[in-house]
Amino acid sequence: MSFRNHLAVLALFLGSQAAFGQSHSLVDRNRSSETANVFLFQSVDGEFGKVEKSYKNQPEAVTQTWRGYGIRNGVGIELFKFTQFSFSHTLLNLRSRDTSLENMRGSKLSGEITFAFSAPITNIQFGLGVIASQMDYQNFEKSGAYVGTGHYYNMGFNYFVSQMFSLQFIGKHSTIRHTASGGSLDLQEINSSTDSLSFGLAIWI
Repeated sequence: MSFRNHLAVLALFLGSQAAFGQSHSLVDRNRSSETANVFLFQSVDGEFGKVEKSYKNQPEAVTQTWRGYGIRNGVGIELFKFTQFSFSHTLLNLRSRDTSLENMRGSKLSGEITFAFSAPITNIQFGLGVIASQMDYQNFEKSGAYVGTGHYYNMGFNYFVSQMFSLQFIGKHSTIRHTASGGSLDLQEINSSTDSLSFGLAIWI
């Protein structure tokens, strides 16, 4: 399923929530645009996509399909009910579709800027971010450590249940380049291009 299909699923789901749009609109309209709004958030992310592996003594890279999940926690600040700056940490667990014995586990730190647009049924937001990643790769009994950097863009929906709580649905496309930082593997680089779909809760302070 592509990133576009993710967004289509989100749109259909939120379209079915039209009956609740009036309460969201009322809550969002009463939120202050004159003061900064601080928020905490947590989400569960489902992630999958292509992983390209480059070996030391092998001229051609190996491309595989991987999938997994992540738990993301973060904090952000919203200015003028439009611009959001946030930082988050994600614990990530990915596995090859070909064999469950080949996997990567680790974490990602992300910094993001998001632009939020108020709408009657749910707010729509678009974001860009940068990633710093540390992953442990394992293939049968062999293992290695990898560090990486990358970027992502996303589109999502933010539905206010009350002044204090909102539900978030976000589709994201990420690109990360990892290089070996430890271990004895011939695997030198792991480049990933993945899509993710997340569902989370934000607490507004």
